[in-house]
Amino acid sequence: MNHEELAGRLARVQDAGVQVLVIPGNHDINNGHAAVYYGAEKESVDSIDGEDFYEIYRRYGYDQALSRDSSSLSYVYALDEKNWLLMLDSCQYEPENKVEGRIKESTLAWMDEQLLKAREQGIFVLPIAHHNLLAQSRMYTTQCAMDNNSEVIDLLQKYRLPLFFSGHLHVQRMRRYKAEPGVPDSDYGILEIVTDALSIPPCQYGFLDWKEDGSLEYSTRAVDVSAWAAAHGVENQDLLDFPDWSYRYIQKLISDQIGGVIRNLGDDIMKSMSGVYARVYMDYYAGRPIDRKAVRASAGYRWWERNLPDSYLLREIEAMMADSDRDNNYYLWEGDR
Repeated sequence: MNHEELAGRLARVQDAGVQVLVIPGNHDINNGHAAVYYGAEKESVDSIDGEDFYEIYRRYGYDQALSRDSSSLSYVYALDEKNWLLMLDSCQYEPENKVEGRIKESTLAWMDEQLLKAREQGIFVLPIAHHNLLAQSRMYTTQCAMDNNSEVIDLLQKYRLPLFFSGHLHVQRMRRYKAEPGVPDSDYGILEIVTDALSIPPCQYGFLDWKEDGSLEYSTRAVDVSAWAAAHGVENQDLLDFPDWSYRYIQKLISDQIGGVIRNLGDDIMKSMSGVYARVYMDYYAGRPIDRKAVRASAGYRWWERNLPDSYLLREIEAMMADSDRDNNYYLWEGDR
């Protein structure tokens, strides 16, 4: 079972002295599409329920929790005497699995209790969930922000929490909540940082540095697969030149899709078109700014306009560029100064 295999790998990390904390994602529990693959053959397998999830991952946050929500897989983890992580189960899997996220009403009440305790004790709280708090993308406009995100935002705003971390979108993004004018504390808004998926090139992860002065510095780092391969004597050239392989992998996927729509374009034109998409794609998911004028002036983009002007792939290029007007990889919260 994949969950058990993952738990075994996490054990190696934790046994090395790095505490691992886990919350479920939307594919993890009561997933009717759970399957195992033997080459090209697919075979359905049993999924797990919430109790199974706890039993498999209890070492990774649950058994060390300061408090656990009785109606979900949410919990509070104390980093130290003055800092808590509020690990939120935002998934819907009872009685069946859904892509969309939602925080239960009973969990909101539990969160309110924990946040009140934290405020009374002068403790800083950092909330973390799988689903997004805010709508963050023109590409993915549904099924990302929690269904009841306004209720969650109201609760977090009540306690003036500065940051919220999530995933799900698979795109590196930052956005601050802005209340309507005239609303109390409308000058204040929680900032959500969405960390992109480690499995998507450039395979980066978020790094949050708690500084001695109380500030928090967030940045991203890419897994250096090439350096690892060289250090371990790996001869696979794709791993030794991982950034280039990642680009070529995306380029090949798009070339195959172009070839399925229009034939006999020629290798040079196909490479030029897929290269534009691959560069935009990698910058978009990495949360990097994209120079739209430069992309539109490129030969590859002009080939898109000439050959596939009504393609959904060209619409995706435009949507990704429209979303990428700034860098989303660094943020410094200086605390209540």
